[in-house]
Amino acid sequence: MVRSVRTAVLLLLAALAVAAPARAGSPGVVQIVGPDGVVIARSDVQAGWSYPEDGALVQIADAVRTGGELRLIGVSILGGRIYADGLAVGRGPKATALSVEGVRLDDVQPNTPVALPGAGWAMLLQQAVIPGGDGRARRTTVLLRVHLDVAAGSLPAGSEILIGFVAGSASIGGPTKLTGAAADIPAELVPLYRAAGARFHVPWSVLAAIGKVESDHGRSPEQGIHSGVNSYGCCAGPMQFSIPPAYDTWGDYGVDGNGDGVKDVYDPADAIPAAANLLAANDARTSLSSAIYRYNHAWWYVQRVLELAKAYEAGASLPAPIDPAAGVSRAGTRSSPGVDAVSLG
Repeated sequence: MVRSVRTAVLLLLAALAVAAPARAGSPGVVQIVGPDGVVIARSDVQAGWSYPEDGALVQIADAVRTGGELRLIGVSILGGRIYADGLAVGRGPKATALSVEGVRLDDVQPNTPVALPGAGWAMLLQQAVIPGGDGRARRTTVLLRVHLDVAAGSLPAGSEILIGFVAGSASIGGPTKLTGAAADIPAELVPLYRAAGARFHVPWSVLAAIGKVESDHGRSPEQGIHSGVNSYGCCAGPMQFSIPPAYDTWGDYGVDGNGDGVKDVYDPADAIPAAANLLAANDARTSLSSAIYRYNHAWWYVQRVLELAKAYEAGASLPAPIDPAAGVSRAGTRSSPGVDAVSLG
C-alpha cells in the first residue's frame, strides 16, 4: 500500500574517463551507463544531442557517419570542462583540439588518465569492460570515456559517459548468482528491480523487498495483484498502488517503465519503477526508513522491508567488472598495453 507527500530532490554528480575506438559493429554516439550497468540514456542519431536537456553534462553539436566511421563535432562534457572540436571513431581514432579545463592537450596517451579536480578523471582510447544490469560484464571500446566519481545531474556516482563507442556482444562472466533469500526473487524481475533502483537512486534490494512483502513478487493468488483491487478496496498490482476511487498514488507516481506508451499498474515493468519513483519523491536518499514508511504507514513494515533487503543484498551481488582503469590513480601514469596511440590534431 502506498502513500506520498513531497517531490524528489535530485543531486548532481560528475567525473571523467576515456576509452578505445571501435573495431566491430556500428559506432554509437553517446551512451550513459549507471553504476549497475543500466543504460540511463543513449543516442545513435546523426544530429545534435544533449544530456540533460540543458546540456549541463553532455553536448554534441553534430554526428556524421561516413561508411564505417563516426565523426562527432563540438563535443562538450561537464559544461565544457572537457571539449573537443572533433572526435572520430571507426577507421582510425582521432581527436581535434582536445582541451581539459581550458588547457589544450597535444600529447595525451591512450589509457593514461587526466585528472579533473573535484570531479574525476578523463582517459582517451581505453578498452573498457562495463558491468551489465543483467549481472554480466561486456567488453566495450570507446573513444572518450567519462567516469563519474561524484554527483552530476541525475547520474549517480560510478556512472559512465561513453562518447563514440562500440559495445561488444560478448559477455564476460556468468549472470548474477542468486543465493540465500535472494534465490526466491524471480530471475526475470532482478533486472527490473536493479534498473529501477539505478534510475531513481534507491536500493534495488528495497524495491525487491517491497515486491516480496506486497505480493510475493507478483506470485500471490490474492485479489488485486493481477486485476481489480485488494480486499481493502484500494490497491492494485504487484507493488500495491492505490488507484481510484481510493487515493490515487498510481496517478501521482505511475511510470511507463517499458516504453510501450501505457502505465499499467499490473505490469511489473511499470509498477517497480513507479515504486522507486515514490520512494525517491519521499526523500529516500535522506531517510530511507521514512520513505518506506510513506509507502506503508507501519513501522513493522519498514523493519520487515529493511531486514529482507539486507538479506537480498547479501545473496545477489553483481560480479566485479574487469576494468583496465580500475587500478589507475587519478594522477594518471599507467598505460594499458595493446591500444594504438591516438592522433591529436
